[in-house]
Amino acid sequence: MIVLLAALVVVPIAAWLYARRFAPRFAATITAVAFGLVVSPVSMGLYATYFLGPYFLGPLGIVTGMIGLASSMFHGPPGFHIARSLDLVPPGVIEGFGHFYVEVVNGLIWAAVYGALGWLIDRARRSRVAL
Repeated sequence: MIVLLAALVVVPIAAWLYARRFAPRFAATITAVAFGLVVSPVSMGLYATYFLGPYFLGPLGIVTGMIGLASSMFHGPPGFHIARSLDLVPPGVIEGFGHFYVEVVNGLIWAAVYGALGWLIDRARRSRVAL
């Protein structure tokens, strides 16, 4: 599980390295979109470290678990509500493959939100250089 969590964290880092080399004018936008795509699953993975905390990770697992809980409480609901309103998941408790639909919708939502913030950062950088 920790390996999968680390693999998701690598996505925005790889996007930043790629953008810095091949598209430096849009580095913040590309990095922010990549971060938005994986922020919800990473939040759930961090929350899962809470349950490993006392046995494998010690106090670090409890701290990362609490950070993951706060992050998933923020990043999880939009995808859930949109997936429910589009009838992608059945009413009641979401289980099994229903989580996939919720996370895909979350990825699209947060990629757009964080991508817009990254675009604003890139635009501010370009305007500052032009002055």
